[in-house]
Amino acid sequence: MPFIILLLLVLSYFLHLTSRIPLLGMVRFDLVLMLMLSGALLLQRREHDTSAESDNIKRRLLIFIGFFVVTIPLVRWPGSVLWFGIEFYLKVVLFFFFITAFVKTEKQLKIFVGVLIGCQVFRGLEPVYLYMTTGYLPEVAYSLGGKNGLGRLAGAPHDVISANPYAWVIVTTIPFLYYHCWSGKIYLKLLTLAVLGFLGYGLVLSGSRTGLVIIVVVVLAIAYFSQKKTRGIIVALALVLGVGYFVAGVLSPELSQRYLSLVDSSAVGASTAQGRMNGINRAVTSVSNIHGLLGHGLNTSKEVNANYFGSAQVTHNIYLELLQEVGIVGFILYFLYVKTMFMSLHSAASRLASESFLGRLASALKAWIVMNLVYGLACFGLSSWEWYVFGGVAAACVNIMNKQENVPAATELTFDFEQQTGERI
Repeated sequence: MPFIILLLLVLSYFLHLTSRIPLLGMVRFDLVLMLMLSGALLLQRREHDTSAESDNIKRRLLIFIGFFVVTIPLVRWPGSVLWFGIEFYLKVVLFFFFITAFVKTEKQLKIFVGVLIGCQVFRGLEPVYLYMTTGYLPEVAYSLGGKNGLGRLAGAPHDVISANPYAWVIVTTIPFLYYHCWSGKIYLKLLTLAVLGFLGYGLVLSGSRTGLVIIVVVVLAIAYFSQKKTRGIIVALALVLGVGYFVAGVLSPELSQRYLSLVDSSAVGASTAQGRMNGINRAVTSVSNIHGLLGHGLNTSKEVNANYFGSAQVTHNIYLELLQEVGIVGFILYFLYVKTMFMSLHSAASRLASESFLGRLASALKAWIVMNLVYGLACFGLSSWEWYVFGGVAAACVNIMNKQENVPAATELTFDFEQQTGERI
């Protein structure tokens, strides 16, 4: 039952069922599901057969959580942490503990990953459908000093995410679709191509320069982690250049200028990229004071920017946001959690058959981690869901693999006929 409730929570949380179905919103459906799972978690018996690698991932996360809880009285704005920070953080970090507690078998992990990635595919395809049927472009990007804005595709009306996170959602699906669908039968390959075609269309329409960078990163990461590394990287580069050349030929002039601004400072839109760099420079200033060691408090980055620079904007950089909120010590502890996750998956992938479900999942997660570390330079922060959901999936993958390795082989039954009968055969 807790596993089924967890699947319902994933569907409701990522597809925003409480927004789509007002009755679910009235009864606080997500909160009810989380309370039920929290109760089941507290009543669950302590397990003694978890793997050391899975426990290490969990231990690193618990150390980080313990650090920011203990240091609440020492940060600059403890009141903000108590009133806002912990609430937002609990909503996402609980996913890690729910997944590791209630996803116990390979079959359950297959179902969970299928539902999770299916939700992300839906989140990527819905805005494309709305654009093709109604011309839906909910976001406009303006260059500094410019008069004409560029319409950009972003999340659907019930999925309020801006263009950059929308592009991230699309790219997130790529390693999982590649490892779990592309290696399947011919109909799965065709379906994957069709889905990736529409998702790629949505990515281009988002006008996300960060999305363009991370799709190159994730393709190269997949190639690098392949068995034939050199050939994989060459094929990946050829694919990226070929697709890029084709897409460049069909882009509108406005989109062409936006993507060109990545490498051309004179292109329209380059000023916004420079503005992002200026914001990063200001954020660095905010952590170079007495609060740089322990931080200003969980989920206070907007408050930091408002007090130091007069603008309550997000930092747009998970590394600087971590330094602002939990300081140098918290920064180190958090990325020790990320490092442990990656190294555990790397160790698992080296012992698993590359064609097994767990082997493909470990490879997909490794590619996703590399991509997300690069994406963190431009977006997302400490209280976002991705590191905890995929961290829970990684821990569950490693734990299930170790359980399978430790299952003893079937004992071979023998019968010594000579000893029992005294006769020789």
